[in-house]
Amino acid sequence: MDRKKQRLNGDCSHLSFSRARGKKLRGIVIASGLRETEWHPWSMGIVLPKNIELDHGDIEVKSHVGQEFHLRHLAGWPVLQWPLTLPETDPRGVLSAPKFECWKKASDSRVGIAGYHFSFKAGGQVACHSSLEARLLAFFEMCPFVVEIRTQYPQWNREAFLAYCREGRLFPRNELATIDFMLTLRIPGIPYLIYHGVSAKPEAHRRRRSVRARHEREAKGLSEWCATHEVMTELSIADVEYNSYRRMFEHMKYVELTELENLVDDAELFAHDLLATKATGNARRVVGMVGKRRKWDAEKSFRMLAVALFLGHLKWDVRCPYAPSEPLNFIRP
Repeated sequence: MDRKKQRLNGDCSHLSFSRARGKKLRGIVIASGLRETEWHPWSMGIVLPKNIELDHGDIEVKSHVGQEFHLRHLAGWPVLQWPLTLPETDPRGVLSAPKFECWKKASDSRVGIAGYHFSFKAGGQVACHSSLEARLLAFFEMCPFVVEIRTQYPQWNREAFLAYCREGRLFPRNELATIDFMLTLRIPGIPYLIYHGVSAKPEAHRRRRSVRARHEREAKGLSEWCATHEVMTELSIADVEYNSYRRMFEHMKYVELTELENLVDDAELFAHDLLATKATGNARRVVGMVGKRRKWDAEKSFRMLAVALFLGHLKWDVRCPYAPSEPLNFIRP
C-alpha cells in the first residue's frame, strides 16, 4: 500500500521543527498567499516578487556602508504606548508576540551560558543562548524605540520550505537557520513598523570568514522583505550600562504584565515630579522624598521610577551608574 501523502493542513508532526503544532505553519500559509489576511495599519503590507534583484554592496557588514542600520544611532524621545498594539503577524507571516515561540530552545545552545529570561516586550519568557544575548536583551528591553522582541527567529527560503511540505519530505535541519533577535521598531515620524534583525557575536569572532558569511546571508534574507540587519557584540553595551539595566529590572521584578497598564499614568506623573524637583543628594534620598508626597514607600517609589524609565518618560544617562547610592542622572528634553 502506498504511503499516504502528508498534507500541509493536517498533522505536522512529521516536520522536524514543528513540535506537532499545525498553527506554526499558519504564518507560512499566509506568506505564501494561500490564505488571505488583513494587514495591520502599522505593518508593511507589501507584495514581494519571487525574484528580487539585490545590490549586495548595500548589505555587506562594512563600516563605510551608509545603508547599514544601527539601533544605537537613533535619536529622539519616544514613549511606549502601553499596552502595545501589534499586527497578528509580521510581513513575512510569522506570528507576533506573545503568540510567537522561540524556534530554538535554550537547551539547543552548544556554546555559552544559555537560559530563559523574562521580557515585557516579548510577552513572557524568551530563550537566550549566551550571556551576550542576555546582555543585549536588557538593552532592547529598555530601549523605547523597540516595541517587540522575538528571539531565535526562523529564517529560511520560503519557496524551498513549501516545496518540501508539498512533497511530504522533511525540511533539512542545516537549512533551518535562526536569527538571535528580531526586533520591531516604532520610530516617530515613520508611519509603519520597522523590522530589525540583530545577530549577537563576540567581538573576537566577528571577523572570522564563516561568521561574516553567515551574517551576509542573514542580511540578504532580511532585505528580501524590507527588514534591516545589524551585528552587535559585548562592546555594544558597556558594563556600567548593563549593570544599570539589571538594577532597574530588580526594581520592576514584581510588576506583572497585566499590572503594567495600570501603572502608566502614575509613572508619567512621577517622572514629571522627578524632573521638576529641586531636591539634591543620592537617588535614595530624592526618590524617597518625591515618592513620599504621593504617600508611597521607598520600594514603590523605586518601582515607579523603573517603570517610568522603561516606558520612556525618563531617559537615563547610560554613562552613569544607576543605584540608590548614586545621584539621579537623567537626560532632560
